[in-house]
Amino acid sequence: MFYLLSISLCCAVFFIVLAGSFALCAWVSRLLQREAPTLVSTTAANLLFTIRILPVFLASLATLGFVLPALLEFEPRSTAELVGWPLLALAILGCAVVTVMLVRVATILGATWLVAAKWRRHSTKLRLENIDVPVYCLDDAGSVLAVLGFLRPKIFLAKQIVDTLTPAELMAAVEHERAHVASFDNMKQLLLKVTRLPRRLRFFGSADSAWTNASEIAADEAALASGISVLDLSSALIKVAALSTHAVVGKAVAASHLVPIESGSCLHARVDHLQKILAGYKNAPDTPRQNSIGKMVIPLSIIALGYAACLNAVLPWVHEALEALVR
Repeated sequence: MFYLLSISLCCAVFFIVLAGSFALCAWVSRLLQREAPTLVSTTAANLLFTIRILPVFLASLATLGFVLPALLEFEPRSTAELVGWPLLALAILGCAVVTVMLVRVATILGATWLVAAKWRRHSTKLRLENIDVPVYCLDDAGSVLAVLGFLRPKIFLAKQIVDTLTPAELMAAVEHERAHVASFDNMKQLLLKVTRLPRRLRFFGSADSAWTNASEIAADEAALASGISVLDLSSALIKVAALSTHAVVGKAVAASHLVPIESGSCLHARVDHLQKILAGYKNAPDTPRQNSIGKMVIPLSIIALGYAACLNAVLPWVHEALEALVR
């Protein structure tokens, strides 16, 4: 009974926190999307991603960080408490959400691995100066220009694109993709796809598109900061967009494209942004974007220290709240 009660409470709390924080973050996300065009692109992308993923983070923190330790610390192993119907219903909903997310993780990782293995078999490695990410030229893959992979990402270019772009334009496109690698955008895509709500309940439908747009503009700026010409990047973007006639990977694959399939009006916004930089209405970035991992160290350290400091004091209150939920 202890294990059944513990699993039920963990799943129920996960669902309660997830549902409540989703409603709050959906409202904040709408406000943020209105202000995103006025923010620095990197800041806008990071804020949109944080708000989008925050409900799952809070639900996981509440469940694994507080509920489970409280049960292990204070709940007797020989408990006779029964799982009531309201608690059981919430537990089933929480378990269903976790199951769906795990299935999505397996599906996306499997689909991405299959596409990467297929592309790797039909490609040859290109040697480009000052590029620390492996770059491969695909023999026949339509208009592919994308980063694939999470831990060891690779840039894939279709032969059609290599033949179409000038050397300067090719370097501009590769630098754009390398910016996606530096900001771990494929990993972020994985998290967004895994935590996406069903279509009928998709409060964050526009938030995903807003994040895609902001991350693409941020990658453009990072490429320019590395020394790429605005004209070369603009020309590469337009040429690749003209070649992109159909989707070359499924929606289950997490990949960063120079011209995203689901980008919508992002292409026009990016071209307009580059034109403003070229015309002098906006300043071109003069320093490369820093690694995202370094920016996360201080906030994560503060969260970890705060959690460790308050855990022992909070656990008794958490257990009392769980007892009320059982009753």
